[in-house]
Amino acid sequence: MKIRENCYMLGLGSTGGKIYKEFVQRHYKGAAANGSEQDHKALGDVPNKYTLQGFDGFGGHRKRAMDCLAGNEDFIKFVEGIKEDIVFILFAGGGSTGSGCAPIVAEMLLEEKDEEGNPVKTVCPVIALPASGESLAKHKNAYETVQELQEIEGLGATFFLNNDSNENYDYINKNFASMLDEFLSNESYGRQNNFDESERLEMLKDSGAMVLSVTGDGTDSKIKLEKLTKSGIFAPIEDNYICENIGIIHSKNDKSDIDSEDVIAEVGKPDNVFEGFNGRKTIIAASGLDYPVSHVKKLGELAVKANAERMRNKKSTRAKLGSLELPEVDITEQKEEPTKKRMTKLELLKKRRGQ
Repeated sequence: MKIRENCYMLGLGSTGGKIYKEFVQRHYKGAAANGSEQDHKALGDVPNKYTLQGFDGFGGHRKRAMDCLAGNEDFIKFVEGIKEDIVFILFAGGGSTGSGCAPIVAEMLLEEKDEEGNPVKTVCPVIALPASGESLAKHKNAYETVQELQEIEGLGATFFLNNDSNENYDYINKNFASMLDEFLSNESYGRQNNFDESERLEMLKDSGAMVLSVTGDGTDSKIKLEKLTKSGIFAPIEDNYICENIGIIHSKNDKSDIDSEDVIAEVGKPDNVFEGFNGRKTIIAASGLDYPVSHVKKLGELAVKANAERMRNKKSTRAKLGSLELPEVDITEQKEEPTKKRMTKLELLKKRRGQ
């Protein structure tokens, strides 16, 4: 089985569509779903753009997802008809269409079970977390979405993109697509050992967070590890050293580019360490990590703080105009004119409407 050929990229909402486009350019199968025709047009000439009828965006209210999906039976059948075994759900945690629909779509995809009661499909969410400076609504949406993802049984590896890592979100999307493609499509081999497809699939099946680092020759090992755990495009990992699997594809025929023990020291002692050799670049992956709760909590705290400040401002005394001290005017020589009553805005509106 070619693991790359068995993947499907499903982009939800505006950001999901943009990430999907990056994978289309790398010849992956998939689709983009959105209620906004404008967002679809912005994607240009990409295949399989699905329009959610009756919902031209959710206006920041992710709870509308239930009504949207209930009113789009064709889309539900479309999702149920995805044949590929590995589905990546691409979306923004701070948005509303993607963050609202993603947890529900994930549960739909996990419904089909094998004889042992395990999900037939491997479902991997890719959630772009909002930057710290973004709005209260986006922080709140992301917090609620991560809470919901944590409750889904049988969910595969979740990738948390950190929009604080770069102001250019297109750069983050492109970088992620490039790294995941390297991970999925690598066919390098060596006499010592190989990081084969079954091992990569095992990592994708790991419930919890997953991070990747892809670097060229000459990159210092400390930088490799920092990009994996702290300074890369993914949310910083928790410091509790919980890790299920580590995968390394060395760019050489030896371990001179990175030592597995150095990776373990950063992410924790895993059940397995999978290693391959002679890759185009050095690829490091860690899966089965705890969700980046500390980072997401900060977003939640920002939302609480912003809301409290907003409420204080609303309750504060509104600015009012004081009385004007006008100079006295001698009216003895002025002719008296009848006083005209000023029309109210409602009366003006009625006049314009011919009432």
